[in-house]
Amino acid sequence: VMGLTLLSICIMAAIVGGLMPLLAKRIGADPAVFSNPFISTFCDATGLIIYFTIATVVLGL
Repeated sequence: VMGLTLLSICIMAAIVGGLMPLLAKRIGADPAVFSNPFISTFCDATGLIIYFTIATVVLGL
């Protein structure tokens, strides 16, 4: 469960971390200021959701 969760979170964080600065630049915000707090918060929140989803599916809860 933990290995699959870590792999999923790392892939998701890489995708979000690559796309958020591009999105920030497109809407006219400074990518350096915009991306770091948002990426951290987003990845932490979705990491919990990913973990509990994988645990529920794998453990059959």
